[in-house]
Amino acid sequence: MAVVTVARQLGSGGDLIAEKVAGVLGYEHVDRRLVEEIANITDTSPEEVEKYDEKGEGRVRYFLKRLLVPEMTPGGFPLSSAAYFPEFGLEFPYLMERAGADQPAYLDRGTYQLLITTLVQDFGETGRAVVVGRASQVILAQNPRALHVKIIAPFDLRCERVREGREVTAEQAEELVQQHDRWRKQYLRNHHDADWDDLLLYHLTINTGKVDAEDAVDLMVRYANRQG
Repeated sequence: MAVVTVARQLGSGGDLIAEKVAGVLGYEHVDRRLVEEIANITDTSPEEVEKYDEKGEGRVRYFLKRLLVPEMTPGGFPLSSAAYFPEFGLEFPYLMERAGADQPAYLDRGTYQLLITTLVQDFGETGRAVVVGRASQVILAQNPRALHVKIIAPFDLRCERVREGREVTAEQAEELVQQHDRWRKQYLRNHHDADWDDLLLYHLTINTGKVDAEDAVDLMVRYANRQG
């Protein structure tokens, strides 16, 4: 049984396409569920997990974090206040106090990466899933049953869709699109040494500026059935 990974640009319509593909195939739609599962495993909130979810950092910030502060393993000790480096604009949210909790909950980038990789690999093994983002095209690159799809669209069209969908100004929409593009490229580069724009990572690249959503769904479903 196949597993489908969907990388998507913000404003490309990829999230909706992935959801529809899962519905037609009768597959599990794996998107927000990953955030919720990590929150449950680490006893934190989905909001804390989302601080790391598919968000990359620039090379300088990433280098400084790796240089100055090692990743903390689950169950380790929190850093003292002296270990923080606000002059660099760095935050290390290892320790999250929760009112009424006997023990503080821990989550850092290393823990997030370990858990997200393990969960995506598990879905790759079981199949019958459409996994959205989270570097799944790299994590499952060697899975012979995986179909990797990237959904793109022209920049101006993406900005217009975001402006209408989120009811923001044109300037805010453009900033959001550019920010998400940076995050996704940095995320793959920093944590998987991969290029998000490398076309060789994907079986199919679909431009929703040229192909409508229903045709994109049909194309992916037919390919996934053949792959499965």
